[in-house]
Amino acid sequence: MKRPLLATSLFLFLLPHAAATTVVPMSVEKLTEISSHVAEAHATKSWAAWNAQHTMISTYTEFAVDHWLKGSGENAITVKQPGGSAEGYTQQVAGVHPWSAGESAVLFLQRSPSGDNTFTVSGLMQGNFRVRHLASGAAVADNGVPASTTQATEDVQSFNPADKSLAPYSGNRMDINELKLRIRSANHAR
Repeated sequence: MKRPLLATSLFLFLLPHAAATTVVPMSVEKLTEISSHVAEAHATKSWAAWNAQHTMISTYTEFAVDHWLKGSGENAITVKQPGGSAEGYTQQVAGVHPWSAGESAVLFLQRSPSGDNTFTVSGLMQGNFRVRHLASGAAVADNGVPASTTQATEDVQSFNPADKSLAPYSGNRMDINELKLRIRSANHAR
């Protein structure tokens, strides 16, 4: 009788620590290389659903594609991310932030391996450059963890393979035109 209680206590103690996400940082050039598609798009709607086995929730976001920067496809695409809320349950993945309708992004994408005609973001949050328009009229793109997420930024770690160290993930922020130029350059270098 004591073993199940001990196991449950240990599980509940370790659960908050299991929510962390660790990434090996990738450059814009590497993200372009590993992605089959790169799109400048804006979100139109989102919904969440369980997988067929009822073990994992995914959030689906439909995007209207403004421009294909690599690859080509439909004018509307659906992007699947791990986590979300469905049927009264919530699963969160540190660093994954759902999009709101109207939100713009430059998305580095790969076809979903599930064969459901969706895309996944390359490098988890790294391939999601959210576009913000500044008061000056300039537009910046940022693939860092948004401050508005419920997870603290400490929950997303950057792993440096050279010295095997961890540091908080900060992402990249740059002018949208610089980002597009780097994508085009990387795509033509192939």
